[in-house]
Amino acid sequence: MRWYILQALLHKEAARHLANRGGIALAILLVAAAVLLSVFAPPEATATGTTIVGGVHHCYLEYDRLTPLIQHLRTHVPPELKSQMVFRELAHADTIDGVIVYPTGTGAIQIRQVQAADSPTGRAMVHVSIWHPDGAPTALAPYEQWLWKEMRRAYTAWACQKLPAAVLPPLPTFDDHQNWLIRETHQRFQEQVEAARGESPGPPLIPDLALDRKGLGGKVLDVRAAIATGMVVFALYFACVYLLPTLSCEERERGVLLAQALSPASPTELLFAKFLFYPTLGLGLAATLAGIYKPDILSSLFFWLALLAVGGGFLGIGMTIAALAKTQRAAFLGGMCYLLSVSMVLLICATNNIPLLSNLAVEYHGPRILHAAMSQTVDHTHWLHLMAAMGLASLWLIAAGYIFRRRGWQ
Repeated sequence: MRWYILQALLHKEAARHLANRGGIALAILLVAAAVLLSVFAPPEATATGTTIVGGVHHCYLEYDRLTPLIQHLRTHVPPELKSQMVFRELAHADTIDGVIVYPTGTGAIQIRQVQAADSPTGRAMVHVSIWHPDGAPTALAPYEQWLWKEMRRAYTAWACQKLPAAVLPPLPTFDDHQNWLIRETHQRFQEQVEAARGESPGPPLIPDLALDRKGLGGKVLDVRAAIATGMVVFALYFACVYLLPTLSCEERERGVLLAQALSPASPTELLFAKFLFYPTLGLGLAATLAGIYKPDILSSLFFWLALLAVGGGFLGIGMTIAALAKTQRAAFLGGMCYLLSVSMVLLICATNNIPLLSNLAVEYHGPRILHAAMSQTVDHTHWLHLMAAMGLASLWLIAAGYIFRRRGWQ
């Protein structure tokens, strides 16, 4: 290896990429997306819709007229829901042909006060309508939990004011999973059964209920880490599987590759320069995205090993496509076909429980180890995935070097 030749080849690659405005623009967009993910999706975002994907980001609480119940609800919104709750009268709602419409990503709780004369039961009624996104009946669960708790608190307080001498049931122990509703329903059922039984002797027919909820041992998906992982993987794929084959085939079409072959540079030096430049470009962009998302990740050894493993695998894949493709169009289509084919195989293996086959793909191990590093949940199984990814990357690099030396000049 002669350093002055490698330096000239690396300078040539850098100059070509600096002239490639499309690639620079895409890299800037990736960095901007990482900044937006870091700024507008803070770690304390919860399932109430504050994440940048999924959920209901605003809930409208609409009412026909301002009553003490509505005033109580307006003054008892918890801090975590204040920025998502929007109170408004039904008369001020947006309508099309008399039908209320809501923006995408929102839901609504409508409260109408029905007078006794208009009620089918002959008593005053509070009519509550829950309007959730189609196909997502639990999307408004945090807002519903708050609503039922505050309605119970409000009505209990008013009953105590009206009946100061009466012995009223105390407020239940509220929780975040609506267990208090289930317990009260079961207790009411017990009372109804005992009332129907009358004075018959014997123990209660319906046993008491003890309800407990516990989380599973596994951790839930960290959505922010998953998005950041996707951007890191895309940065590596963009540099090694898209830019490398496309620009290498451009050199072949324009005769630049042949001119380099006739120069003092040896085939090994030409190949080593590409092996050195494109992974460095991809690793640099990927590390920048990961550092913006979580700066502490840059001090993790596992993260850098995962980057090297995935980047090496993608480099081998890209170089193989560059050696087999004859034109830029063929290189681009080859990269896309490879991506779609591997994605389909991994999906089929996952949905049909086909063992071992998916373990032969770098794309199976790469996202797992990168997500573990990004979410800081690395365990012994991720080290096994890392070793498998490094082994596959080594095989791809050996195959790419052999194929390029045999067919890369044709």
